[in-house]
Amino acid sequence: MELNGEPVAFSGLVGSRVRDQSGHVLGRLFEVRAHRERDGAVVFDELMVGRRALWQRLRGPDPGARGIPWQSVIEIAGDEIVVAR
Repeated sequence: MELNGEPVAFSGLVGSRVRDQSGHVLGRLFEVRAHRERDGAVVFDELMVGRRALWQRLRGPDPGARGIPWQSVIEIAGDEIVVAR
């Protein structure tokens, strides 16, 4: 998903409810994994959602933790992120 229109600050996404397109709530967003491209652009890779992501945020990075791929994001609306599952 490419964010077009109004800019969205990462800090504004933290704490957002994440649900799938069927309405099933997956948890709250606590972290986003990203990487920097050679041109300096930051690219989001994964959404880290739920209790496990909160625990990771408190304890530190867990390379083995898995998140929801950024490509799964369908919509960001208000304080909710909708993903394909």
